[in-house]
Amino acid sequence: MKLSLNWLKDYVNPKLSPEKLAERLTMAGLEVEEVRHTGNDTVLDLEITPNRPDCLSIIGLAREVAGITANSLKLPKIKSYALKKSAAFRVTVENTKDCPRYIGTLIKNVHVAAAPDGLASRLSTVGIKSINNAVDITNFVLLETGQPLHAFDYDKLAGGAIIVRRARAGEKIIAIDGSAHRLDPSILVLADAQKPVAIAGIMGGKESEITAQTKNIVLESAQFDMGLVRRASRTLGLKSDSSYRFERGVDYEGVLTGANRATDLLLEHLKGVLSDRIDVRSTQIKTKMIAIFPTEIEALLGTAVSAAQAKNMLSRLGLKVKTGAQGKLQVGIPDFRVDLNQPADLIEEIARMIGYDRLPLSLPTIAVANISVIARPREVKKTITEVLFAQGFSEAITYALINQNDLNRSHLGHLPKLPLESSLSQEHNILRPSLLPSLLKVAAGNFNHGQKDLKIFEIGKRYLPDGRGAAEHPTLGILITGKRNHDWRTSNKETLNFFDLKGALENIVQALQAPLQVALHPYPAFAPAESVSLLLHGKSIGTAGRIDAQVLTQWGIKAKEVYFAGVHLEELFVLPKPVLKYQPVSEFPAIQRDVSLAVKQEISYRALSSRCMEMGGDILQEMHLIEEYTGDKIPQGTRGLVFALIYQSLKRTLREEEVNAVHQKLLNALTHEFGATVR
Repeated sequence: MKLSLNWLKDYVNPKLSPEKLAERLTMAGLEVEEVRHTGNDTVLDLEITPNRPDCLSIIGLAREVAGITANSLKLPKIKSYALKKSAAFRVTVENTKDCPRYIGTLIKNVHVAAAPDGLASRLSTVGIKSINNAVDITNFVLLETGQPLHAFDYDKLAGGAIIVRRARAGEKIIAIDGSAHRLDPSILVLADAQKPVAIAGIMGGKESEITAQTKNIVLESAQFDMGLVRRASRTLGLKSDSSYRFERGVDYEGVLTGANRATDLLLEHLKGVLSDRIDVRSTQIKTKMIAIFPTEIEALLGTAVSAAQAKNMLSRLGLKVKTGAQGKLQVGIPDFRVDLNQPADLIEEIARMIGYDRLPLSLPTIAVANISVIARPREVKKTITEVLFAQGFSEAITYALINQNDLNRSHLGHLPKLPLESSLSQEHNILRPSLLPSLLKVAAGNFNHGQKDLKIFEIGKRYLPDGRGAAEHPTLGILITGKRNHDWRTSNKETLNFFDLKGALENIVQALQAPLQVALHPYPAFAPAESVSLLLHGKSIGTAGRIDAQVLTQWGIKAKEVYFAGVHLEELFVLPKPVLKYQPVSEFPAIQRDVSLAVKQEISYRALSSRCMEMGGDILQEMHLIEEYTGDKIPQGTRGLVFALIYQSLKRTLREEEVNAVHQKLLNALTHEFGATVR
């Protein structure tokens, strides 16, 4: 939008240098891209955001300048004209949704000639070529008020009619610029009794344009649906100053203002006679009211603004403000301010009037506890990722959309699911209720490419229906298979097993300082008796186990053992933040005692470990499993466990006899309480 300062001063005197005015406008949210001095005038080139169509006019910018400089605004005096209707002229609007308001004014016996020098110079300063006094007046009023106008030669309108309608298939029009266009029903047109004479909101037709021979003029001032104008402009590849404004929205009441202002100037300069005035309108617009309090202003801006100050600033922008009890401001929003819809919008207006660069700086008050709660899921995910990366895992990122076949061949077809009502592909038409199918698809792809040693994980979402529709659940999925160590420098050919998976999970919860327990629990996708429920404080947070051989076959994965764990992360997000405590490394030697026991199959290593650490006191520092044996040399129904006990003190060198005493006490407890046999 180009703003002539000489033209601006017809309405308000900013009393600032062009450069200072440009700075103030920019700090009020109206960015000035260029200040150009031309002859005895200065032109500011402003970038107007789409939500401020009111600033696509000289008066709209003058209102802004009056607001930020606290200078008075002087608007032109515009006459009102009574509606007149005769059989010689008629206006029909077929759909008021397409055209909420249309004002047609017939002025007869005009004298079309060159525009007055003052009018032509105003237009040339902002880059618009003078045509004649009639066309120049419509352009002048467009720039002054922001209301697009068009003038038809009345005598070239068949039947003396203007009909606002959709174009009919196959209709054509030649625009004023000489371009030919084929129309269709998606395009709104102005037509006479026989044919289209203008493309609504964009450009008039060549056949009905104003010429030096024109004697009778129909002045159009209207509001067209902005979406229709935008689509038609793109379809036809045709743009104009009018379409630029219609696409952003012109205000309902501005239609009458523009019509009256142009009628004044036409009667003054073309010496015609007002014959007819028709106003077709859909409804009466009600004034929108918004209430704000000074406390709300201070809360958002960080500076105190009194009710009187706020009223003054808002009134300068043309808003109608009434003050109520407790400083309440009841603000009436004029039709031209389509961007003002809530209290925050009015507070932003106050900030603009102060100037963004003049608002006091202050640091916000931050509630650390709240930030900790918000950041906790991110911290937990980061910890999990780091722990798994350290164990040699690779991260997978998969689609959240799967299909019913993926669920069926994963033995999860029974799970409640969320199918998409409209999907682009049958391969991706269900929001996954589990991460297992996604990671199986990754594993199958790797196997097809010869990569059979996998340690992968994904932190993603699974989706389940709930009473309100759909619920997202952040989930960790882990899948392992193949060799434990496939480094070419070693001959280690041990394969990954359930304990590798369990160890990865234990490392995660250990980093989060949470206890993890497992309990046998069947799961459809896992082999019988080889699946567990993962427990945190006695509550299930997921499952883990060996994937059933039939599932692997259905996915085309040629492996004997593939292990998977799915962990529901919501339970980990609410864990307290781990407290890290420094413990110095002992300077004194450690004593290791290996123990070999035969215990019943149902007795867990965790139960043995917990009892030993409980009885070991201060000197038992570690206990770790060396191996498990279930061969022929051990009684049926039992298993052999070999584990190491590490005794060490932080304060002194342990004596052999005190270690022996504690160690023997542990063995006695294990044999009596768990029925274990020392091997």
